[in-house]
Amino acid sequence: MTTFSADTVKLLEQVNQVYPGSIILRASGDASGLIQSEQVKTDMLGTRLMVEVTDATAPDFMATGELLQMLLTLNGYPQIFFQLSAAEEALTEQMMVMATYLYRPVMRAIIYREQAAHGLLTAEVANAYTAGVLATLSDEATNDKREAALRLLTLFDARVFMANYPGDTSKWTEQFTKHYPEAWEAAGLLVEQIVLDQIKDPASVHRAIVTAFKGFDAQMLMWELPELYNTEFTTVTPVLSERQLRLTVNQVFEIKHADFKNQATGGDAYIALAKNDGQNSFVITPSDTDQAAWFKEFYQTPVQDILDAMKLPYTLRD
Repeated sequence: MTTFSADTVKLLEQVNQVYPGSIILRASGDASGLIQSEQVKTDMLGTRLMVEVTDATAPDFMATGELLQMLLTLNGYPQIFFQLSAAEEALTEQMMVMATYLYRPVMRAIIYREQAAHGLLTAEVANAYTAGVLATLSDEATNDKREAALRLLTLFDARVFMANYPGDTSKWTEQFTKHYPEAWEAAGLLVEQIVLDQIKDPASVHRAIVTAFKGFDAQMLMWELPELYNTEFTTVTPVLSERQLRLTVNQVFEIKHADFKNQATGGDAYIALAKNDGQNSFVITPSDTDQAAWFKEFYQTPVQDILDAMKLPYTLRD
């Protein structure tokens, strides 16, 4: 029977101190020799949240990764939300999955760093991680871009993982270079753009998320593949200063009529794009009557008042 280490249990206790409810940790399944993201599941059991590791290959690595993610978000690190929909449900689902695959490696810049500090990024874990990547992706073929986006998303995380491994990684990175030369290089460019060493707090995480969104779309354009438009499609928790909270909406945000539909209403969607980086910070539903007057008042309302009235999440910049 798989058990978790004392350090993992201690981290669980730490998360439970700030989680509004209780979290329980469970292990199941045999060891496949692979590490893959779907090996961790979360389910609500009444008022309790169960985190289940379904593979015995690296239970502490997988469990602490999920718990650290929770701890960061509970402490105000940016989250992503999906409030818009594309023309087709399948496309909406695909865009949500891909946005999540871009968000995770940014958060894991901190998570992998913390896991490495606690001795969890071992050679055995790196072997299983690499095996998981090789099992997920097919080899690149000349001019075959059918899996190019998936390769880039998967190898983006692999780059972040290897950058935090406390030792020589050539044994594993040479395999990525051999099987996915173009995607591995592109993932390296993404990692350079987000600047791993500077990802340390909510503001730098937010900045890196937006950079990853834009960098991914730039690479898609180079490969002549569809862009994701995550700066518009995906809502990222804004990180704002006290001064920005006092300013009026029109000083901090640009309101745009989105090219997507509002998931909640099925109607037109309006998004608040941060003026400093163009990222979707929240979605609004204007009044059906006299919209001109509604928008005029909305633009002149202090940001703090709007966020409070709409019960929107945000983080105060240090």
